[in-house]
Amino acid sequence: MEEDVMVATDARGTDPGTMPVLEDGPGTHPAIAARLLERSLAPSARDVVGARLRTRGVARIGRAWWPYRGHEVTLPRHGYFRELRVAGVLRVVDSWVAGRARRRTTLLGRCLHPALVGPDLARADLAHAALSAMWVPSVLQPSESVCWSVEDRDTAAVAFDVAGTAARLRLTLHRGGLPRRVTTARWGDPDGSGFFRDVPFGVEVLEHRTFHGLTVPSTGVLGWRLDSPGPVREVLRFQITDLEPVHATGPVLGEMCDLDAVPDDIAEGEIG
Repeated sequence: MEEDVMVATDARGTDPGTMPVLEDGPGTHPAIAARLLERSLAPSARDVVGARLRTRGVARIGRAWWPYRGHEVTLPRHGYFRELRVAGVLRVVDSWVAGRARRRTTLLGRCLHPALVGPDLARADLAHAALSAMWVPSVLQPSESVCWSVEDRDTAAVAFDVAGTAARLRLTLHRGGLPRRVTTARWGDPDGSGFFRDVPFGVEVLEHRTFHGLTVPSTGVLGWRLDSPGPVREVLRFQITDLEPVHATGPVLGEMCDLDAVPDDIAEGEIG
């Protein structure tokens, strides 16, 4: 059961007050990383490696918005498994594990022709695997395999790998230390031009909430070009209704790899 702690923030503003500017010297972790982890992680949550999530909100299909509910199992350093049910008639089940993406979409029980297959699908779904680190901030603790590059006082890029594939997040924080925007590059064609390429994609955070020692984005808008030039295209407005931390990887990896929920007619792809 989630704790009753909520932090409301303005998606495009900053928390009031001032903080001293901390310089990062040789051999020290960036001050911006320390700010994020201090606000996001209770001591009991520093060993968390994943999460089980339940979400609800509205998803954009064409020009209309439809209600959805979803659940997800994510290990940001390994991948994820997710199911979405939209308006009670559309079901999307997808996963990205060890460089392999699988997706099945059905409408009233009938399988729909996939828009992405092969390497295109795997490259596109890697972005979601990387973005899920915002719900498991413990995996972003600086280390030999997690490298922080500071852009300014409130912005940094974090490079890490997801199952051996390089990933990179750009974090913009409130002055208090919690994320107000999280973006990455996603393979896609949001303008319908017929030309696939890496396009900025991410989350504008509207609210944070604490679940079992993790203070994470709980309400937000997911879309293309949230922090870059070009037309913004929102695709999902979400709310986290429950989050259960995962402290051990073994059984959960097996759960993500078990795709009995998508037995046939699936789109597949691998990053080679």
